[in-house]
Amino acid sequence: MESYVQEVKNFRQEWPDIEYIDLIFTDINASPRGKRIPVTALEKVNKGIALPLSTITLDTCGNVVESAGLGEALGEPDNMCFPIPNSLMPTAKPQVGQLLLSMMDDTGTQPNPLFIRNILEKMLQTLHSKNQFPCVALELEFYLIDKKRGANGELLTAINPTKKTREKDTEVYDLDGLDDYAEFLADLNRVADQQGLNTSGALSESAPGQFEINFNHSQDVLRVCDEIVIAKRLIRQVAHQHGFDATFMAKPFADQAGNGMHIHLSLLDEQGNNHFSQADGQESDLFYQTMAAMLAQTSDSMALICPNVNSFRRFVPGAYVPTKADWGVNHRGVALRVPISDSKNRRIEHRIAGADVNPYILAAVVLSSVLASDNYSKQQCPPSLSNDAVDLPVRMSDALEQLEHSELAQYISREFIDLYLACKRSELEEFERAITPLEIDWMLHSA
Repeated sequence: MESYVQEVKNFRQEWPDIEYIDLIFTDINASPRGKRIPVTALEKVNKGIALPLSTITLDTCGNVVESAGLGEALGEPDNMCFPIPNSLMPTAKPQVGQLLLSMMDDTGTQPNPLFIRNILEKMLQTLHSKNQFPCVALELEFYLIDKKRGANGELLTAINPTKKTREKDTEVYDLDGLDDYAEFLADLNRVADQQGLNTSGALSESAPGQFEINFNHSQDVLRVCDEIVIAKRLIRQVAHQHGFDATFMAKPFADQAGNGMHIHLSLLDEQGNNHFSQADGQESDLFYQTMAAMLAQTSDSMALICPNVNSFRRFVPGAYVPTKADWGVNHRGVALRVPISDSKNRRIEHRIAGADVNPYILAAVVLSSVLASDNYSKQQCPPSLSNDAVDLPVRMSDALEQLEHSELAQYISREFIDLYLACKRSELEEFERAITPLEIDWMLHSA
C-alpha cells in the first residue's frame, strides 16, 4: 500500500500536467483493455478495480467468447484487479498516463489462475526455487503503413516522410532509411525513455517500412513482457501522431517479410553463472536437455505462439521463418538458433512466434521447456540442422488439435489451455464462416 502511494506521489510530482490515467488490463490476446480515470482518483485504485472475469476471454474484436464459459453463463461475475508495481507512466499523449493491472480472484486475495501473467509468475517462482533464473530479451518487428487502404481494401506501405514516395524497396539495416523516419523515431525513443523501457534502439528491417525494436536482456521476465504491451501501444500512438498507422500483424503483406517476435533465453544461477555453460566454457548437459525439451514441445506449442489465422501465413519457404522443429548455431533459418556468444552469454533464440503473439504466453511456452528439461537427457537432443526434424503445423486447425493433446498443460495449466482452445476455436469458426472476395471471384460463375 505505502509503496503504491509513494509511486503515485512521485508520478504526480514528475508529471504535473497529466490529467487522466488509462487503467490497462490485457485479455488473452494481450490487447490492452480498460478504462480512463482522472489522475486524482489514482490512489483509490490500490483498493482494487472490479472488472468482469470474462474480459480475459475477449476475442480479437473485443467480444466475449461465450463458449469459453466465463460470460453470461456465469452471470458476468467481477474479479478484482490491482496495480502492477512500477507500471505507472506517461504515454505519448501529453495529458494522459497509464497504469497496468493484474487480475486477482473475486475476493482480491488470490491470483486469478486463468490470467496468463499470474501463470507465468508461478512458473518463475518454481524455477527460482530450483536456483534457475531465466534471463530473456525480446525483438519486436512492426510495419509503418499508410492510414489509407487500397482500392480493394488492401494495406498500403507507408509514404516515406522525406522522399514523399511510397515505400517499395527492401533495404535491410538501412541507416539512411532510419534518417528518413528520424522524427518518428526520435519521438518514439523519447517517450520510451520517459516510460523507462529497457530498449536498445530501432533498426530498419527486411521489408519496405518495416522496423525492429530490441529489448535488452533482463531477469525480470514479467517486466519484459509488460514492456512489449507498453511498447506496442506507444508505437501505435506515435505512428498516428506522425500520420502513419502501425501494424504487428504476423503477415500484413503476402509478398513481403512477416513481423516476428523472437525471444532469447539464457538460464542463470543465483550468482549469475550461466547454467547453459560448463566451467570449461563448453555447453552444459542442461543446455542440451533444454534444447531437446524445447524441440519436443515446439510443434505442440504452435497454436499458442501463432494465435491467429494470419499468424500461419508467415510460414513459407525462403522467408527466414522456420517450418521445422530444428536448431542450429549462428543460422537464421532454424526454429531455435544459438547466436554467436561466449560461455557467459550462451543462449537460445526462439524464432517461431509472430509479432501478434501474447508475450506472456510466449514466455510461458519457453519456460515450459526449462521446466520439462529434467525429463530429457543430453543424448535426446538431435543434431543441429537435422534432416529428420519434425514439420511444424502450418494450419491453425491442426495446431489447435495438437495443443489439445500436448504435455504443455502440465507446465502452463490445463484450465488455461482449455480456455485458450475455446477462444481460438471460436475465432477460427467465425473466420471460416466469412465469404471472401477471392472465393466470389473464383466461384461466382465457375461453380
